[in-house]
Amino acid sequence: MSERLTGKNKAMKVGLLGASFDTGNLGVSALAESSIKVILNRWPDAEIILLGSGYEPGQHQLSIMGRDISVKTLPIRFSKNIFLPYHFLWFTLYSSLAKVLPKSRLKEALVNHNQYFRLLFGADLVVDITGGDSFSDMYGFPRFFLGFLCKWLVIFLGKKLLLLPQTYGPYRSSITKLMARYVLNHADLIYSRDQTGIEYVADMLSKHAQDGKVRFAPDVAFVLDSRKPEQLSIEPSASIRTRGSVVVGINISGLLFNGGYTRDNMFKLKNDYRKLIYAIIEMLLEDQRIAVLLVPHVFPPQGLQVESDFDACQQVYKRLNQKYPGRVLPVQSRYDQGEIKYIIGLCNFFVGSRLHACIAALSQCIPAVGLAYSDKFVGVFDSVGIGNLAIDLRTATEPEVLARVEEAVVNGCEMAGELSVRVAEAQREVLNILQEAL
Repeated sequence: MSERLTGKNKAMKVGLLGASFDTGNLGVSALAESSIKVILNRWPDAEIILLGSGYEPGQHQLSIMGRDISVKTLPIRFSKNIFLPYHFLWFTLYSSLAKVLPKSRLKEALVNHNQYFRLLFGADLVVDITGGDSFSDMYGFPRFFLGFLCKWLVIFLGKKLLLLPQTYGPYRSSITKLMARYVLNHADLIYSRDQTGIEYVADMLSKHAQDGKVRFAPDVAFVLDSRKPEQLSIEPSASIRTRGSVVVGINISGLLFNGGYTRDNMFKLKNDYRKLIYAIIEMLLEDQRIAVLLVPHVFPPQGLQVESDFDACQQVYKRLNQKYPGRVLPVQSRYDQGEIKYIIGLCNFFVGSRLHACIAALSQCIPAVGLAYSDKFVGVFDSVGIGNLAIDLRTATEPEVLARVEEAVVNGCEMAGELSVRVAEAQREVLNILQEAL
């Protein structure tokens, strides 16, 4: 490593791209916090900048590994107001000038002229996680394209780019595949959170760009810390683990509940998702020992209610509460990613439609079934040895889903012991993924 990066008076500066704390999606927040934890495990004194996060520059405070941490947030805006000093076009212009100017006072003055560009220019390394699964056109071309532009900017500026464990593809069009291939070929190190992703990426890379740079690592959210909330707002009782019940957590995806962004079964599920959720819950409640805890994992900002897990959980609670009084327990308040992980930890078993809600359970050695709407579930579940518990809702019939959930709940205790070993291994691997970064 160069003296520039290891000098005692120079802290490592790391940009984190593709994760933030302001989307309302606790999976994205879990990735942000966990990625920061991984960075600090490698460089305890690192200065971390959340790139492309939020609408205005600022600071985000959080506590990790017993430390109070402050990370800078630096938006990369694509709005109509091109006069914003942190607009993508300004960053592109400054990057272009910085590339052609020789090292001189003029170049130094250029960099210092825009304090936001100076943050980006000063980064020693940029790590990217693209929301875990958004390095794909599955959610539409606009989201993919904006993510690509941010990565392109990092590459154009000549920064080292490391892709943290995530899902790659699918790429349904030739243009998105071309853009993805460009990023993959220019990345310095590529981690996939599933084994199939390694093969997929290797096929897209040019031969000279492969050279062992594509590797496997578990999802970084396996190392997310659990935090007990100051207040537990669960009705009718917050002491659900002391009542002698078997608590089964159910995470309902608002996005699937509403048919996707297009509201017409966007993800091509084989069954009506709403009907399936009710069927799963009512099947579970046939066992008088079971109480169902409804756990939202997405609390979107106003205007994006189609994604709201909280609203979906409330609808289910209102419909089932009278029929099963005291046995359907909704989470009634908004919590952050660490707090919701604590709440998930109150469960004996978990069924989730949001991947990171499932990871919050699995990382606490709580057996879980994933109700999958994409290929990303099976690889992540397989990384801790339970790939068979990821049920593909695009192909499985309702009777098949119900039978597999019931069987998994019955065998949950047996799985917990194996999970404890596999999860500990996954967590050690995640914490060390940056050891060879530079």
